[in-house]
Amino acid sequence: MNIADFILRVRFDYNDIDADRIEDPLIVDYLNEAVAEMFKLNPAKFIKTVVTRLDESDLQQPCCCDLLYSVDAITDAHGNFIAELKEVDDTAQTAFGKRNCANRQSDTRSYSKVNGTDNQFSVKPPVSPDENIYARMTCAVKPDKVKLGDTLDENITENYANLVDYVLYRLFAMETESATSQQKSAQYYKQFLDRTLLQEQVRVAFTQQANAQASKNTGGKK
Repeated sequence: MNIADFILRVRFDYNDIDADRIEDPLIVDYLNEAVAEMFKLNPAKFIKTVVTRLDESDLQQPCCCDLLYSVDAITDAHGNFIAELKEVDDTAQTAFGKRNCANRQSDTRSYSKVNGTDNQFSVKPPVSPDENIYARMTCAVKPDKVKLGDTLDENITENYANLVDYVLYRLFAMETESATSQQKSAQYYKQFLDRTLLQEQVRVAFTQQANAQASKNTGGKK
């Protein structure tokens, strides 16, 4: 599916097949706005596994990750496992005055998310200039903005109807002098919100159920 198919669907629902009322670039702008709004409301829809090279420092901010969920392992450049990368409470370690051992006997590191940020984390021991370290992470990644002529990626095709609702909400909202259009706008926005938030509720419920079952199967032991 490409952007022309999406535009045609919007024009059909908006009763503008002949393109007399709105131009294509406006529909594309509203589609990109819809994707950004969906990411804000339900970032879990955009989760990916990414592999990135760590900077020569303790503080890391991977540009390929917009919202960090976890740093899963130290890997090679292709994502193949090398060593564990365990999450720790950095503030608790600092409170106890613990220090990292100078002579490490393995490649294992620890990491701690930086409070108040979306994707920053620190690693201990820090990455030194002579090291070439890659990490595999679970992140929510914002899709690239759509342009005229583009083929739509799976994040859009999987949420096709929902994104159409958002675009229609924005288009009808422009018709401020029509009470009917304002009602349609509100209806489309409610549909967009309901679907987006319901998808997140279902995901959370499924995850909780899976975790509870896993805990039951292991007798509550981790």
